[in-house]
Amino acid sequence: MTTTKTEKRPGLKRTTIFLTEEHHEALRRLAFERRTSMANLIREAVLEIMEDEEDVREASKAREKGEGYVSLEEVEREWKDAHRK
Repeated sequence: MTTTKTEKRPGLKRTTIFLTEEHHEALRRLAFERRTSMANLIREAVLEIMEDEEDVREASKAREKGEGYVSLEEVEREWKDAHRK
């Protein structure tokens, strides 16, 4: 049995995902091009999905409270403004 020493990172939990060979290779290349890790790219993608879901929940709550209508274009514009680096 082979064990690998892993760096302990406070606040992070280990998880396992399964990717097709094609997706794994594409992710590996993207990580190389961006000079980051595959794990970091996955964390960023998960965070983006979770933020998008929160935006949808907040919009639904506002709609239920009768706080008015917000167009998709306005939401997208605000999201892009908030995520510009």
